[in-house]
Amino acid sequence: MTNTAVRSPDVLRDGAATSESEYPARPGRPAHEPLIDPQVSSELIATIALALFSIAVAAGFARVFGGWQFLDNFIAMAVIGHGLGFVLRRLRVPGVLAVPILVAAMVWLIAFVHYRSSMTMLLPNGDTLELFRLEIELVRERFRTAVAPVIYGGGWDVLAAIGMALTIVLGDTFAFRAFARAEALVPGGVLFVFVAALGSDRDRVALTAALIGAGVAATVALRAHHAPEQRTVIGARRSPARMIVPAALGTALVVALAAAFIGPRLPGADAQPIYETRGGSGGSVTNVVSPLVDIRSRLTNRSDTELFTVRADFESYWRLSALPRFDGTTWGLPERSLSRVDGELSPARDGAAELRQEITITSLGAKFVPAAADPRAASPQDGLRFNADSSTLLKTDGDLATGDQFEIVSASPRFLVEDLQAATSTDAGDPIYLELPDGFPSSIGEVARSVTAGASTPYEVALTLQNWFRSEFDYSLEVQAGHSNNAIEGFLRERVGYCEQFAGSYAAMLRTLGIPARVAVGFTPGNFDGAVYSVLGKNAHAWPEVWFDRLGWVPFEPTPGRGSPGAENYTNVPPQQDSTGIDPNAAGVNPVPSANNDQVIAPQTTSAPLGDPAVPAGVDQALPPEESGGPLADPTSTASEGSASKPWGAPIVVALIGLVLALPALIRRWRRRQQPADTAGAVAALWRQSVADVGEVGLRPRASLTPAELAAAAAAAFPVVARPFTSLAAAMTEVSYAPDAGGSLDEYGVRRLTECRQWSRQIERAVNDSISPVAKIRRYFTRLG
Repeated sequence: MTNTAVRSPDVLRDGAATSESEYPARPGRPAHEPLIDPQVSSELIATIALALFSIAVAAGFARVFGGWQFLDNFIAMAVIGHGLGFVLRRLRVPGVLAVPILVAAMVWLIAFVHYRSSMTMLLPNGDTLELFRLEIELVRERFRTAVAPVIYGGGWDVLAAIGMALTIVLGDTFAFRAFARAEALVPGGVLFVFVAALGSDRDRVALTAALIGAGVAATVALRAHHAPEQRTVIGARRSPARMIVPAALGTALVVALAAAFIGPRLPGADAQPIYETRGGSGGSVTNVVSPLVDIRSRLTNRSDTELFTVRADFESYWRLSALPRFDGTTWGLPERSLSRVDGELSPARDGAAELRQEITITSLGAKFVPAAADPRAASPQDGLRFNADSSTLLKTDGDLATGDQFEIVSASPRFLVEDLQAATSTDAGDPIYLELPDGFPSSIGEVARSVTAGASTPYEVALTLQNWFRSEFDYSLEVQAGHSNNAIEGFLRERVGYCEQFAGSYAAMLRTLGIPARVAVGFTPGNFDGAVYSVLGKNAHAWPEVWFDRLGWVPFEPTPGRGSPGAENYTNVPPQQDSTGIDPNAAGVNPVPSANNDQVIAPQTTSAPLGDPAVPAGVDQALPPEESGGPLADPTSTASEGSASKPWGAPIVVALIGLVLALPALIRRWRRRQQPADTAGAVAALWRQSVADVGEVGLRPRASLTPAELAAAAAAAFPVVARPFTSLAAAMTEVSYAPDAGGSLDEYGVRRLTECRQWSRQIERAVNDSISPVAKIRRYFTRLG
């Protein structure tokens, strides 16, 4: 019999090729009909795989957001979006209507998650649109200067949700309306790459491996779903889930783990980027700490990257600048003149201690040169400029670069409590130090007056307010998102934040009491090894400075867990900083001269040199805003943040590798246990697998051959399998044509099936013995029967 497909008893009658639906099942035999329509099953599997890919894309936002609080919202978006797409397809809704419905659902979901309180009867209204407009405008203004990670809130959450919604809609439409396979993953891949380009190095290998694995699984599932349906089969029709899921999962795991372990070890993987995408507009590609201090809550990395080192006589805060301008949200620099550094920079105050510093730049970018207060002399003089009002040293002939060295002499101020207690605080020389924006909430001033009601002098007011912050507030980088238009009110209500909120709110509250104040930004001393201070990203800090007549600017420390060296006698706060990662066996710190120390500098009255052209009014916008510890990880480092705190990483990796290696064998064992309940189906499964086995040695039989004809062809091309293949072919012919030979597994059926298994294993071993080692490895992972 030629040109006839050989089938199981359910699908072959009298040598005619037929479809399964043309003949009823033989009485007393299972029909082998799937519980779910195969097309629906494969589409559901493909939809789930695409949803998992979207979730992997969403996980990539961990590189721009602190924490994982964003992930549950994005998972809900992926499940709802792809699930709704599946339902619309099952309802036969045409694409011209289904796509707008899916877009509308995503818009509603974003509004419900982020602006629920503004909705009317769960529908967006004008207030919802206005809130959306304000947050997007805020993000637009900060997009060029913000540096990851940012807080999941304040508009960044909505922007990310819009990106996810577009990915879900486009991916679902391409996959099931345009019948795309790998092309359906392009929108999500583009979003993932864009986020990675702007984000930090947090978990970059794991997140990328997860995306690749999910992408491979989705591609396999989509290809299987869109493949032409096989109408002619041998034996019982197999469920799409049994065919697609093992192949998709196995391939995805192998590719993802290969990418995770091979990718980071490729030549050039740790090299500097050709083009740096992080860090805002046109700045340095290295780490930057902005002079801006944004009061609005933003989460940041606590980077261990070394920014610069200082060889100094004693420890100090290393200041970048002092910021007088406040617009209600941001502290910044106004337009000010710059002076050359070829003379005395600023006069020394009474009792100041001379502090010599040799500063070497490691990875601090931009133009602001760190120095202890108050700089009096600096070198090299070429390219350095100074502004006395803000105590700012700027490198004007280019950005700071690795290896830049500066020698600075400062008159480190020292203050006595009795002098501060007797001092007034009325005239700082410029009204900007008392200015507050229009519409500044009166409630903030009321809180300031209530807290300091018992204080009788400016010093007591400053000290009381400092102690109130330190005792009543908590320090935390895990600040929750909010939509308050006034961040200081939100900070005072929540009573938790980090140094930017403490310093900015403290200074603003003093201004409501008529006391001049400003915010300084810079670094705490860093880790002292006995010779130099190593200043890290996590040492970045902000603190307030208060004006006292005849004494000048005096630093205070409202941030819990921080303390300025040399100020403990009047702040009652010992020197403190972030000590995580500091060697407990380090040499400690250099002692700081006290206010009564004899090593002082006589006051000078020399005026500053003539100024250079003014600093551009927008200089404070040139650098990305960051909080304490906010610089991005060193681009030459491959270790993700916090990796040292995960000693269980290696066992997990070993376990995953073991799982991948064992998975094909486990799948084979499981599938063999899921054998059909009748002899015909079980023998047909063994026959199909043996036909596939001999295909490994080059035998590609025509589908029209009978089992006996196929066995003859196999014996001629591969003689070693002649006997078992011929026997198995005879069994296949018997169960297909002999009356009731393929029925239930009675004693004869079990014995016959045992013989067929032996013949199938003989064929498998013969094939394995004749192929190359590479083919054996491939066959181990791909032979799932």
